[in-house]
Amino acid sequence: MPDKKSKMLKATQGLKNAMGRHYLAIEQAYRDGKPTAWATSGCPVELLYAMDVQPMLPENSATISAAQKYSKNFIELAEQEGFSYDMCSYFKTNVGAVMEDVDVYKGGIKKPTFMLSSDVICDTHSHWFQVQAERFGGVPHYMIDVPHVVSNVNKRQLNYFKNYVEEQMWELLEFIEEHTGNEIDMEKAREVAANSYELSKVWRDIYELRKNVPSPISTKDTFGGLFPLFTMPGLKSPINLYKRMYREAKVRVDNGQGALENEEFRLMFEGIPFWYQLKYFAMLERFNAIIVYEPYTFAFSKFFSNPFEEFSKERLLRDPIECMSTLMLSFWYIFDLETRVKWFKQTIKDWKIDGVILHNNVSCRPNTTTFYDLKHRLGKEADIPCLIIDSDQNDPRKFNEVQVTNQIESFIEILRKRKKM
Repeated sequence: MPDKKSKMLKATQGLKNAMGRHYLAIEQAYRDGKPTAWATSGCPVELLYAMDVQPMLPENSATISAAQKYSKNFIELAEQEGFSYDMCSYFKTNVGAVMEDVDVYKGGIKKPTFMLSSDVICDTHSHWFQVQAERFGGVPHYMIDVPHVVSNVNKRQLNYFKNYVEEQMWELLEFIEEHTGNEIDMEKAREVAANSYELSKVWRDIYELRKNVPSPISTKDTFGGLFPLFTMPGLKSPINLYKRMYREAKVRVDNGQGALENEEFRLMFEGIPFWYQLKYFAMLERFNAIIVYEPYTFAFSKFFSNPFEEFSKERLLRDPIECMSTLMLSFWYIFDLETRVKWFKQTIKDWKIDGVILHNNVSCRPNTTTFYDLKHRLGKEADIPCLIIDSDQNDPRKFNEVQVTNQIESFIEILRKRKKM
């Protein structure tokens, strides 16, 4: 079978510069004595920028370790320290990388001024930072407790949840001031929030272009493109990068050009990618299949991935703290099965999806808990084939290459037969 590859947007190559600027900013912060903070995904990183604190995200650092083929060694070092084989591979990668004191380009990350975690996505996050705070000899750690909103929560309960989280947000600002001496500047908070909103909006617009047949972009653009949403929300520079990506993708749409020549099968991929084996997404392209939607990468456009309520820029500028609090209650990975099924069915329709691949990620319970029920419901209610792949986001020992290859080939054959019916 001839080798077929999707065409990455030229603008996507600018991500290397964005990543470089982020790491240079971290290095500069340590040289200048500027406060630094570890933060988990789902936390309001914007507030750190608003209070002149340099954010660092260990989850992102762990993906770099995996992509550079270092994660296995770091994970095994953590297991030698007594951490279980079954624990989160991001966590163990971080433990090993800190033990080895590697640089940022291998996934290293330094001791911060303080740590900020939440249980909005994963209960491991708070325990992870608690462990690392102790291993560093005592680092201040603030954890935001976020109730999970399920489909039958009434308005009174939801308002209680909002007030509960917002109260913690104001306590967080006091915590940051106590440990850094920096006070919140509400005008800067509004500016940072507005930048974050704009970044999310352009990312949403990029995803809208993927509705077109053929799709103008592939995972080569979106997996890496997630980086600024994750680490740099609130800054202006990534907005320009996303706008360049959008304009280039729009030209492809206008010219009827797809990222993949001869697009035949349009897929959704749900889950965290296996960062050490991204070549398997290129394998799909050999069969004229392309992934046109990933809930994981879209979820971080948080102002536009909320099925419960809309966020206007005006509302955000009026009260950024209230909005950031409400956003934490509406992150994609705290939704219940009913909400996910409804969202998936609509997305499958809008993006003209032929099949769904679900990554049953050993390291991420919140992401994968409902997958078998989800597969059953989508098959029954949307008549959509689903493939479940068992693997891990960062631990290559849990990736069975032969099994995954066979699964993908069989899945494509199912899709091909359905096309002929």
